[in-house]
Parts: sequence; C-alpha cells; structure tokens
Amino acid sequence: MADTYTPCPDVRHFLAMNFTSIIHRPLTQFEVDALIVWTVGFTAILIPNTLLVGVICCKRSLWVQSNVLVFSLCMVNILFCFLYILPIRIVAIGNSIHPFVNVYCQLSQNVILFAFVCSMNFHICSISLEKFIAITSPFWYNQISVKKSVMFISILLICWTIPIFVAFLPLIIGWWRVCPYFCLMSEIRQNRKISLKAWHVFWAFLMFLLPTVITIIFYIRILLVAKDHANRIRTENQNNSVSTSSPFGLKAVKTVAIVVGVYLLLQTPYNVYQVINVLDRTLARRRSAIPHLREWLFYFASWNCVASPLIYGYFNKNLRNRVIPLFRRCKIATTRTSSS
Repeated sequence: MADTYTPCPDVRHFLAMNFTSIIHRPLTQFEVDALIVWTVGFTAILIPNTLLVGVICCKRSLWVQSNVLVFSLCMVNILFCFLYILPIRIVAIGNSIHPFVNVYCQLSQNVILFAFVCSMNFHICSISLEKFIAITSPFWYNQISVKKSVMFISILLICWTIPIFVAFLPLIIGWWRVCPYFCLMSEIRQNRKISLKAWHVFWAFLMFLLPTVITIIFYIRILLVAKDHANRIRTENQNNSVSTSSPFGLKAVKTVAIVVGVYLLLQTPYNVYQVINVLDRTLARRRSAIPHLREWLFYFASWNCVASPLIYGYFNKNLRNRVIPLFRRCKIATTRTSSS
C-alpha cells in the first residue's frame, strides 16, 4: 500500500534530527509582502460583503429571490476570507506536529480553494440566470409560487453542493491521500502525471470556463431582449408622434459590459495561466523572469470578491436604496461629531 502512493514525510522525524526550521522557518521578503497585500485584500473583501449581508438580514422587505442569491454569494466570499485567506495567506499555517493543522493545510491548497472559487463563479452564473428569467418571463417571475421557490432553492443547493463534492472527488476516488504529519498531499503513483493534468484541466473547465460561458450567454440574451424592448418603445413613440428616447437599451449595454467585463478582467489571467502551466511544464522554467507570477495572478483574481458585491449591490435598486442612506447617515454623524 505504501508503494501505491507517494511517500508521506513525518515532521516528527525532522524534529528528532533537530531540523526545527521546517516548523519555525523565517518568512522570506516575498512572504512578508504577500502577508501585507493579503491583509489589505482580506479587509477589502470583508467590508462590502459584510455590509450587504447585514443590510439584507436587517430588512425583511429585501428577502426576495434575487437578493437571496446575492446574500449567498456574499456569504461564500466571507467564508473564503476566514477559511482560506486568513489561515493560509495571512497566518500562513504550515508543517506542524498537530495532525489537524497539517490536514487543513493540505486541504486548503486544493480542496478548500477549489470549492470556494467554484462556488463563487456558480453564484455569479446563477445571478445571470435569475436576471435572464426576470427579463424574459416577468409575469411568472413576479408571481409567488411553489415552483419558483423550489427552483431557487435548487439553484442555491447546486451552487454549494456541487463545488464541495467535486473538490473532495480526488480524495473520494483515491487519487489523493492526506498526510497527518506533514503539509503535503500524497498522490497515487499510477498514471500520476495524466491524472494531475486531467484534474487541473477539469478544474479550470468547471471552476471558470463553464460558468463563464453560461454567464456570457445569459447576459447576451438579456442584452438582446433589452434592446428589443427599447426598439419597441421607440417604435411606439414614433407612431404616437412622441419624440422621447428610451435609455433602457443603453443602460442594459452598460450593465452587461461592466458585469461581464470586470469578471473576465479579474478571472481570466489566472485561469488561463493555470491551464497553460499544467499542459506546458516548460512554462515553470520560463516564468523566472516574473517571480511568483501565479501568486500575484491569484491575488488579482481574488479581487472579484470585492467587485461582485459592489456591482450587484449597485445595480440592484432595492439594495442601492438601502445602502446609500447608510453612508449619508454616517457622513452626517461624522460631520456633527467634528463640528461639535
């Protein structure tokens, strides 16, 4: 059985040989810089997501399907902060004599990271589906029905369960095995390279490509429907000799451009790099010109957790009307305090 998998090192063995630097290793300059920027990213992600979650929870009038999807997306972003960014990027847990720390360290680099990022993108895809249904079937969408509730509950379950299940799939089928006394995943030796390539390509497909394509298709359909609606309004106005122009189509173009453009701008570089790096291993030797490129691309991609609540909170009129007064009240309170 031991020959079936790559060996699991034991940190206790290294400590017995007085190699304490394995546990108490000083941080490099890059790790110090990364800790600082990830602390900034942690704060930037936490503030808008916590704000939206608080607003939605406190206002019962905001408990509608579209806001529930945004609420769920914000919860994924918050959990991503506390379960991945804080322990891995800021505290930087590593090899330990405690098995739980080592197991969590291994799962965080593969399972936890994949589950959260995939769930985020699934939520973004589901929000585009919700907006597509709202604009193409407005009468059915505004009705209160059991079928609609079941559909939204199913969407939420898919956004949470499928990423978690797929993230644990290599452990379930036996490709990976956790090492209790070292932060290193043990991998099955048979067809190891092929399995790793297949998994990482599938990872990129399910985590990024599939939800991205579906999201773009839905938003293009939304754009076409909005433009058709604007053209019909313009035609009716011309027939009635009313010289008014509807900004509906222009607004839809701006909304789609911002939502899809920001998502692609932040997510594409990291995911493309991941696929190229897996398929072309020589890239690892050529990337020395830009040290730690993968880490910085992933940091850049993580800012989608900041952009998504800001975008969906702003373009959701009900949320925007609740959040903006809070800032006005804070500004008034600050002005009164400073003047007194």
